[in-house]
Amino acid sequence: MKRVVVINGRPRFFHGARQQREAHTWAVLLRPHRPRVPMAGPVALSLVLVYPHLRSTPKRDREHWRPKVSKPDCDNAAKHLIDTLVQMRFLMDDQQIAVLQVSKWHGPEDQVGIRLEIQPIAADVLPDGPNGLLPAGEKER
Repeated sequence: MKRVVVINGRPRFFHGARQQREAHTWAVLLRPHRPRVPMAGPVALSLVLVYPHLRSTPKRDREHWRPKVSKPDCDNAAKHLIDTLVQMRFLMDDQQIAVLQVSKWHGPEDQVGIRLEIQPIAADVLPDGPNGLLPAGEKER
């Protein structure tokens, strides 16, 4: 949870101890993959969060992925991770994320973790309706 303190009439935001520990863990895991130069231009970010199954999940169901419908909210988890990506210079700014896909699941123990993919978006690709991205000037059939 972000904390806020007003200093000289201006709000100052900071993360609580738990979020600082999470950010440190993410930084340690991401550090070997950090690019020399941050990505520039528009990007698509895909984020899959896989949590351990609940203790109440029957053993026969623990081999499958199940949607996670409890905290943290997808948008809050994504925002915190995006802030870490910007701080570590994977991206220049979070504003360059034009497409964001976030999902969270309960999954098998050996698949618990974060899967993250950042792809540049070509300048000649424009959104065209609900079916996704089409090259500029091309009409859906």
